[in-house]
Amino acid sequence: MEIDYIIKKSRRRTMSVHVDSDKKVIVKAPIGTPTYVVEEFLKEKKVWIVNQITKIENQTMVAQQLGMLSKKELAAVKKRAKVLIPERVDYYAKLSGITYNRIFIRLQKTRWGSCSADGNLNFNCLLALMPLEILDSVVVHELCHRHHMDHSKEFYTEVLSIFPDYKRCNKWLKENGQAYFMRLP
Repeated sequence: MEIDYIIKKSRRRTMSVHVDSDKKVIVKAPIGTPTYVVEEFLKEKKVWIVNQITKIENQTMVAQQLGMLSKKELAAVKKRAKVLIPERVDYYAKLSGITYNRIFIRLQKTRWGSCSADGNLNFNCLLALMPLEILDSVVVHELCHRHHMDHSKEFYTEVLSIFPDYKRCNKWLKENGQAYFMRLP
């Protein structure tokens, strides 16, 4: 398989490769990097690149099976999320004894959730389309950031103590989550 790629050169010290959701391979390289060095780098990364392209193709198939969301359906998803997500946050906050400030629910293009330093929790409304345990895993993840604003061993120990099935759900989200973004109008 020959890999078509785009090189973006900048004042950086290292090379990196990224596969866009439209399967474009983008190589970021330092200014002055010869083409043969980029091509060697791509040969080293070929298995990873092919795996990423396969993953995108699989997620595209899942998105097509689920169907594109109309504006009306998306409005209904947002409405459902504004009820469902706060219920799940309240449940796990009480279960774990973790406090938070406010909950914001938005349509985000790349994130499932985040936690601000002042205790605000942000969630993607698309979580309301997913199996409940996937939503719950994101809720617990963000709540645990109230105690650990990092992804340390202690953070994951707390997550797993509250939600033992977290690793399976997180794997599911990594494998299937992009398909939900692909359904957007």
